[in-house]
Amino acid sequence: MADGAPRRDSALIAVDWGSTTFRAWLLDGTGAVLDEVRSADGALTLSERADSARGRAAMFEATFSRLCRVWLDEHPGVPVLCSGMAGSNLGWAEAGYLDVPAELSGLAYRLTVVPAGDSVVHLVPGLRATGAYPDVMRGEEVQLVGALAATAAEHQELGAHQATPDRRRTVVLPGTHSKWVRLNGSCVAGFTTAMTGELYGLLMRDSILARLADGEAGTEASDAFIWGLEAEAEQGDERGLPALLFTARTLVLAGRLAGHQVADYLSGLLIGAEVRHALRGDPADVVALCGLPATTHRYRLALERSGVTVRVVGEDATARGLWHVALNAGLASLDPAQEQLA
Repeated sequence: MADGAPRRDSALIAVDWGSTTFRAWLLDGTGAVLDEVRSADGALTLSERADSARGRAAMFEATFSRLCRVWLDEHPGVPVLCSGMAGSNLGWAEAGYLDVPAELSGLAYRLTVVPAGDSVVHLVPGLRATGAYPDVMRGEEVQLVGALAATAAEHQELGAHQATPDRRRTVVLPGTHSKWVRLNGSCVAGFTTAMTGELYGLLMRDSILARLADGEAGTEASDAFIWGLEAEAEQGDERGLPALLFTARTLVLAGRLAGHQVADYLSGLLIGAEVRHALRGDPADVVALCGLPATTHRYRLALERSGVTVRVVGEDATARGLWHVALNAGLASLDPAQEQLA
């Protein structure tokens, strides 16, 4: 903070504890970010080091205290809200699930409290779809809250005559395990998970294709990525994805695909298959897309080539979502004085 700038007191430590990464934000009384911490201390890494549930909980507590110690010392008593895999059966403590259909506002009333030294941490539950083919999400539910809050703010800025968004909508959350979520207002009606990101990682690390690939996919969608999209759209039904994946090898052998293009081509095949099949089951006209810029750019291109209008939500959706869950839970409250400073 610059010298002479008005002081902005902390109101919440918001934590997103994923499988492979730890992210935390110190938020002020308007939900704005004052400070941020990122670490590779993911939940799966910690759980692999522990030999019991008690030992695992102690490791999570120690890691949280180490990474957020400065904030905890400077702002004693600040509430802490955590989403993600810290609330899984391999995490700090099991935070359970809400069964869908579920109102996102209900997350605030099912928090699990765990001790953390002189503080306590509130864990957000995940969402669960039951039935013949059950599905789960943990962490993405907070992204949904943030995405809806961002959408509501955009409509408010547009004016009252445009302030009523469509109640039924689809939100896509790309990632290691991408989520396609069907919303009715703020109620999650259902969702589907696609292991696209993990499949890409496995292919690029352990398959025969990894020996041909020269580098990872680029940050921008290349001609090879579009080639992959087109190949899947044209041949996906006739040949199937497993057969198409092998063409990444044969095209290299034929001299038509360079080593530095393999990763982008594979990305196009995988994302193309995910998007095309997801739209069959949920032919949305408008999709909200929420994730990291490099990934959302690829999904946006695939969706728009399928005739879908895409609205991109900023990557700050998780921090924004945690703030709104904290408000609903009474862990934080809007500070009118700080709101004027935001």
